[in-house]
Amino acid sequence: MNDSLDIVRLRILVGYLGERTQLNWWHSSFLSPPGEAFLAPVFGKSAGLAKVVGVTEAARRVHDAVIGVGRACHLFRLPEATEEDIHRDLMASGAPPSADSVDAALRDLSILGDRDVVAKPGPMCIGAVNALRGTDWIALVASHYRGAFGSGVQSLPYFAG
Repeated sequence: MNDSLDIVRLRILVGYLGERTQLNWWHSSFLSPPGEAFLAPVFGKSAGLAKVVGVTEAARRVHDAVIGVGRACHLFRLPEATEEDIHRDLMASGAPPSADSVDAALRDLSILGDRDVVAKPGPMCIGAVNALRGTDWIALVASHYRGAFGSGVQSLPYFAG
């Protein structure tokens, strides 16, 4: 799997866990059965893509409200070139499936990031924006969200520029 699809997978897992019907970090339900029932008739074969775009935007708004917009990047607001790669690869391959339970999502999240991280509530700077040039940041971000969801703390990791 390429890096942008790893990012999409991470967005789906974090997006799913943060939705209203799971841990309620943002008020969306794009990845739930009712969300699917709503989107499928409207978007047809593109419903999977619509779910990813919808949950990404819902999570982006929460992150932006807490972290701010400008010289910071987070999982749901990455540098423009990275966002373009993600969009291109998502359009070419389609959306990977979302999780079907909190336990499954946490298990999949631990596969992407297995570092032990202590989650603290609120925004949490975990590095400089230039760390996004490589791929190690994906595991670091996954580990932070896994720690946050596992401990019931809303922690929003970001990279400062």
